[in-house]
Amino acid sequence: MRRSGTLNRRAFLKTTAAAGAIAASQMAAAAGAESGAAESGKEEGHELILESIAAAGAKKVFYCGGTDNFYFMESVAKFKALGRPCPDLVTVMHESDALYMNMGYAQWSGKPQVTFLHVDSGTINAGAAWPEAWHANAGIVVMAGRTPWTSRNELPGARSFPVHWEQEVYDQAAIVRQYTKWDYEVKTVENASLVVQSAFRIAASEPCGPAYLTLPREVVAAQFEGGRVARLRPEDFMPAVSAQGDAAALREAAKRLVQADNPLILVKSMGRHPEAVATLVGLAEKLAVAVNSTDTFMNFPKNHWARAESRLAERDLILIIDHDIPWVKEAPAPTATVISLDADPMRLKQPLWGFPVHIPITCDSSKALPLLLDMTEEFVTARRRKVIEGRREKLRADWRLAEAAARAEVAAARTAYPLSPAWVRECVNQVSDEDTVLLWEIAAIRQGDRTPPGHVFSQYAANLGNAWPRGIGIKMAAPDKTVIASGGDGATIFSNPEAALWTSRKYGAPILYIVNNNNKYAAVEDNLAAYGGAASYAGRAGFNGSDLTPSPDFAMIAKAMGAHGEKVTEPDKLPAALRRCLEAVKGGQSAVLDTVIVREG
Repeated sequence: MRRSGTLNRRAFLKTTAAAGAIAASQMAAAAGAESGAAESGKEEGHELILESIAAAGAKKVFYCGGTDNFYFMESVAKFKALGRPCPDLVTVMHESDALYMNMGYAQWSGKPQVTFLHVDSGTINAGAAWPEAWHANAGIVVMAGRTPWTSRNELPGARSFPVHWEQEVYDQAAIVRQYTKWDYEVKTVENASLVVQSAFRIAASEPCGPAYLTLPREVVAAQFEGGRVARLRPEDFMPAVSAQGDAAALREAAKRLVQADNPLILVKSMGRHPEAVATLVGLAEKLAVAVNSTDTFMNFPKNHWARAESRLAERDLILIIDHDIPWVKEAPAPTATVISLDADPMRLKQPLWGFPVHIPITCDSSKALPLLLDMTEEFVTARRRKVIEGRREKLRADWRLAEAAARAEVAAARTAYPLSPAWVRECVNQVSDEDTVLLWEIAAIRQGDRTPPGHVFSQYAANLGNAWPRGIGIKMAAPDKTVIASGGDGATIFSNPEAALWTSRKYGAPILYIVNNNNKYAAVEDNLAAYGGAASYAGRAGFNGSDLTPSPDFAMIAKAMGAHGEKVTEPDKLPAALRRCLEAVKGGQSAVLDTVIVREG
């Protein structure tokens, strides 16, 4: 038995040595062919693709490296050395962070950036970033390598590692097709420029969304003479002009809005167009319309007297602006008129939407609102002005009551132990100014008193782990801004804190991240509480699936990654700790503030 094993081992070693020699010769041949291409003045596919990315206006490539896309390390370095236009290559240690950073940069700048992923594995590993980008209408371009087609060195870029057999799937784009606006495989270098320009054009056209390209290694490594392929100009592939909306439908909406006795505006993502905010304020003030904002973006000023509770059952007209879930439990009266302004008022990305809309208007709300506002003047009579003024006084009175309640909540929170979310929120509000960008997911902070349009980027859908890396992307796009992001302790783990801190440090993009730490998955526990509560078996077991104790030492994680880290449990210590963290950020060092809070509600 032992002798047989020895012979088998020797045979195995001989076989593997021979296989290794073959693989080495194949790789050497491929390398020789490619270096020969460079020496002969030929170009390669990755250079054409990078040139097209730069022409489309991308400033950053958020890069997760692999055996399929390493070519772009070379082309970026080459372009930089030769002074050719080229985006920066930003190394990111986790794929979901790479998508979120792209998302943040694109949302701030209004221009699609690029994320490079590693074949199917990297595509999968981006995880919940896909649906978040999809639902938030993030116009980004994502490129992933694809396993080579050829296996016997027929073409440059052919398979050269065992992993190239293991990573091939039948339809790689199917992994994320439900979360992308468009996908395509670059099949030949001859039309690579066309495909890249198409991806940018589609991603940036309303309703914006992710475009996903797969790049076989043979295309990336393809050698060609400079005049053989088309180099397309981005000005020939401009994003579509968004719609202002049908004039007759907007006029009818204006008429009904003026004639309503108790109207309400529900808004969610209109503020992704910052210029729309002033028009919405003008409409609310002119007609004294209550506005209820789900602040995924800065849609409406925090302290404006027209901000109000929904009270749907009381409303006779509801104007929905860019809102995918206008209500859940409470519904408007059957007699209420519902109007929608949206790039997709049918909400086709949600398979079963089901909300009643009597006047659905396909439009870019930032373009439709000024027209709607102007059209209301035709219908404002002396009688309607009297109704509007009465409504204005009621809104102002309700707002004063709400403000008094908010001040009382802050006063009580000032000494609450553990930390109250209301106190965390107030302290962040006090240090935020017009140059502060705020991001949060399941967290205690909210839009501040002085937050201008375009400075809020909250979690849009049900996908955690986005605020931190998105904040880093925004900081890269807006280095002069102070970025404060926040998430619960569960969301913090989903953010891949080490990866986020590493990229932030390496590329000089410091932000403050606040952990709102309640030591649990509160949303999970809330659902169990509604189901059976403490009397359930899970409740008696200590909420076994939602308890997050012992809590990680987030401040220590920050310090290990070269960032400033603090933990606060006492309310009187929070203001000073927050100031120290912001001083670190302004000095070029990221900061993590772990605030141990009591759950809200």
